[in-house]
Amino acid sequence: MLSQTVHYSVASVVSAAIGLLSAVVFTRLLSPDEYGVYVVGLSTAGIVSALLFTWVRVSALRFQSEGGTVDVRKTIFLAYLISALAAPVALLVATLTTSVSFERNIAAVFFALGLGLFELGQELLKARLQSLAFMSASIIRACLAFVLCLVAALFGGGGLCQLAMAALTYFITTALFASTILRSPVAGPKISDLRTFAGFGIPITLSGIVFAIHAALDRMLVFHFMGDHAAGQYGASADLVRQIILIPAVSIASATIPLAVRSYANGGADEARPHLEFSLEILLAAVLPAVAGVALTSSYIAGVILGTEFRETAAQIMPILAFAWLFQSFSQSYIHASFHLAKTPFMMTTQSIAMLTANLLVMPLLLARFGLVGAAASLVIVEGFGAAFGWYLTRKAFPLPFNAFQAVRIVVATAIMALVLTLLKPLLPIGIISFGILAATGCLVYVAAAFAFDIAGLRKAVIAESARRNFRPTGPSKHESPLPASLTAPSTGLPSMSVREP
Repeated sequence: MLSQTVHYSVASVVSAAIGLLSAVVFTRLLSPDEYGVYVVGLSTAGIVSALLFTWVRVSALRFQSEGGTVDVRKTIFLAYLISALAAPVALLVATLTTSVSFERNIAAVFFALGLGLFELGQELLKARLQSLAFMSASIIRACLAFVLCLVAALFGGGGLCQLAMAALTYFITTALFASTILRSPVAGPKISDLRTFAGFGIPITLSGIVFAIHAALDRMLVFHFMGDHAAGQYGASADLVRQIILIPAVSIASATIPLAVRSYANGGADEARPHLEFSLEILLAAVLPAVAGVALTSSYIAGVILGTEFRETAAQIMPILAFAWLFQSFSQSYIHASFHLAKTPFMMTTQSIAMLTANLLVMPLLLARFGLVGAAASLVIVEGFGAAFGWYLTRKAFPLPFNAFQAVRIVVATAIMALVLTLLKPLLPIGIISFGILAATGCLVYVAAAFAFDIAGLRKAVIAESARRNFRPTGPSKHESPLPASLTAPSTGLPSMSVREP
């Protein structure tokens, strides 16, 4: 799991670094109004992609992860083509239900088609544990997007051109990695598997649509009430925080959820629970200090990374948004694993509907009363509620383990880091050197505390590695037991995927 996590983490770190570079460049080359066009287009594309491709994407991850002789790759791409045929309907619905122009909706639907295709390939790579290829595709796409969008911006292209260039990179990257994704031997498509995908994925699609609307609602409402200018300022801040916090969480989930599915398929709940407990410890160990760091250094981050027209707003709302992404990362990267293992997608739908309802009740009120600060605060309230409600639902699906002692150690290590940063901040003016000092100090203090508390087995891993370098056994221990020839997977409520020789 750690080996897989390293690959996904590298992909996330590089993508996040390019995202930070993009924020530095494009918040200076684009006005808030132009950036707002891009932000609203991304929000629309996210909803369209969820509507068309969620059922295919979750089915790819869930069933291809079973491993062995299961091979549903061609069937997955056939399902993508079927869904893509509904794109004109999605364009019509987007045009009739939003105040966004027809041209912007065309660009958003094009983006959604590219995003759906790319994510589908990435899900198949994750399911087949090809983490190195996943990492390479992620990095190449991010670099290509930056280059094409930079060229567009330098030639005067606005937010709409940015959206089109970013969409194009999804198609190009998928084409580059098509031979890896469809590495032979590949089983042919099968209609019975399509029916299984529909039975599993369509209920989750409803959840995906609701989650996508919930994710886009804050930006869409800001655009509706305050226009492109405010949407651009809010979107730049939200994207920056998301890259710092949510992307590492997703990279961890990318490694842990497929392995949890495989552990459950091979050994049942008794084998899956220790894996999930360790997954939660890694997740909290990565996300919690990132949240504290962003909250404490938001003015430095905004001053170094964002353009002058974005900084004041970012310094106000980034500390608030950090906690929204904390709750969201816990929900998406851990709580949803319960629904995947139990094959109870209707519970994910229930959670998403509850969150959207809360968002519709809270967001307009706080946005109208407090502006962008109110929008950020409402997001924290709704995400916190969603995480708590989702945890309640897991007790009825697959009960997730929670080790309070592990969580307390992470909280204490984070608190030590936060205390050091709080004492150091008054001594440093806002600037890139000061930000570098704060970031380096925070990392060093947290790593030292994590080592002292043996968070995620860090101290044991270092000691074991030192011992391994000094002593290499020449053969297997006489006490080692052979692995069983086969294991029986637990019974599930949905039909099993076809097992066939490719």
